[in-house]
Amino acid sequence: MVIKDKLINYFGKNIKSLLNNIDYEYFENAEEIRIRLDKCIVFKTFDKEYFLLKNMSMSEIFSQDISYKPTSEDISQTIETMSDYSIYALEQELKNGFITLKGGFRVGIAGKVIIENNKIKTIRNISSINIRIAREIKGCSNHILKYIINPNVKSTMIISPPNCGKTTLLRDIIKNISDYKENVGLVDERSEIASTYMGKMQLDVGIRTDVLDRCTKSEGMLMLLRSMAPNVIAVDEIGSDEDISAIEKIANSGVKIICTIHSYDIEDIKQKYNMKNILNNKIFERYIVLNRKNKICNIEKVYDENTKIIYDGVS
Repeated sequence: MVIKDKLINYFGKNIKSLLNNIDYEYFENAEEIRIRLDKCIVFKTFDKEYFLLKNMSMSEIFSQDISYKPTSEDISQTIETMSDYSIYALEQELKNGFITLKGGFRVGIAGKVIIENNKIKTIRNISSINIRIAREIKGCSNHILKYIINPNVKSTMIISPPNCGKTTLLRDIIKNISDYKENVGLVDERSEIASTYMGKMQLDVGIRTDVLDRCTKSEGMLMLLRSMAPNVIAVDEIGSDEDISAIEKIANSGVKIICTIHSYDIEDIKQKYNMKNILNNKIFERYIVLNRKNKICNIEKVYDENTKIIYDGVS
């Protein structure tokens, strides 16, 4: 099923009526669909933005007069359909600022935060919706697998600025490692990698992968280590001291780690205070650096455990 067909019924009736007339191509190329109260509906692609117009067409230019401006009712109806008309059943998800839809779509939400006992309880008066399009690019890691599996799996860190496809690349690496021969334990804190819905993985992470969905990274990694006897543990977007501590414990147990981190290059990693032991102890044997030139998942360089370049996609 194509992306438009998967998504169209989640929108409120007015938005759905407009989008029914929009070409499938806009949905297929979108990375995000953003709905902002009284402002606009915008489809963001790799390098462009398209605004939904009142006349059921799209434009690269925003116009106050002809762009469709979502109403409170539009947003309320959209949230209701996304929650299967049981918004209170999503209280736990809403307090995290996002919900996960069938098909692997993650929906970010902004609005009025309700605090109870000094903790976020939920979000009300929702004013912004951001639908992130989960997209598999199977085979996007194939050309660098020889650096990760040689012949055994090497602990690997994917270094990437935002919106470069690190989660897409991580998912494909996990799938390849899992299908190869290894038991993989995946901590999917924000349901972005396997996109689990009602216990079923919506995206392909391999035949030997066990998923802890919606669990904090540091706790989840250690839970998997204790309970599932993985050969490899995978996790997206590490960074906290707790994450680093868990990784050090996993490495000491002999289990390999595949993870991502928000950063720009290997020099940026070296400047992070909590990465010094990771680098000095050579916990990671491979560092993969991404950029956003020309395409998603564009691999700029691969470094070894000594941070020496072993693959240069630029030169």
